[in-house]
Amino acid sequence: MNLVLGVLACFLLAGAPLAAQEIRQEQVQFKPGEIGATVKGRVKGEQIIDYILRAKARQTLVVILESGTRSCYFNVTASGEDAAMFVGSTSGSRFVGNAPKDGEYTVRVYLMRNAARRGETAAYTIHFAVADGGQGSKAAVPADIPPTRYDASGKVQCSADKPTLDQWCDFRVVRDLPRKAAEIWIADIAFKSEERYRFFHYEKKVFTTDDKGKPSWQRQDDNWWVSVDGKEFYLIPDALIQGG
Repeated sequence: MNLVLGVLACFLLAGAPLAAQEIRQEQVQFKPGEIGATVKGRVKGEQIIDYILRAKARQTLVVILESGTRSCYFNVTASGEDAAMFVGSTSGSRFVGNAPKDGEYTVRVYLMRNAARRGETAAYTIHFAVADGGQGSKAAVPADIPPTRYDASGKVQCSADKPTLDQWCDFRVVRDLPRKAAEIWIADIAFKSEERYRFFHYEKKVFTTDDKGKPSWQRQDDNWWVSVDGKEFYLIPDALIQGG
């Protein structure tokens, strides 16, 4: 009798419908002359949102997701492929890579399973860019979002308002050793209550930013003493830029 009931239960479970996942597709459109676009959205529960954009082989594809909910992620999948070329839940919220072939690419935004089952809602902002090698894809996305893949991370001395350098700020760096250049993200000391980052591009002993901030710099032993608008102060070691 127990065996019969067990078999019957299996048939009933097999016939029960699975929870339907709502999948909504949106085509990403760039304005004439631009290589990027920013979209704001919201995902709830089992809902899935697929953003579709086209890229040619060897173009740089950039996707950056900002969300206050840790369980919100995205995947990137090439047209005709079953496996995603980027999985956000294991690789982070920033993707920069070359398109392997011409065609459409799907950027799928979703909530992790536990959050989806609880019916949570996540608001997000997602940045897209598709650029040729010479276009500089970073121009289409905010520079103050630190990369999830980098050459080194740690802390540097920093301070706000006064050049005391009596605090420590987190940093991440992506090095370009052949050019003796680097891209540096430092937790912005001027925004203590917000997760904001100060971006520096370093090349040929010159520091530049991607916003209206005006940097100044000078040597101090084996370090660079860098300030922005006389309000932010950072001590950047040579080893941070050059490695070693």
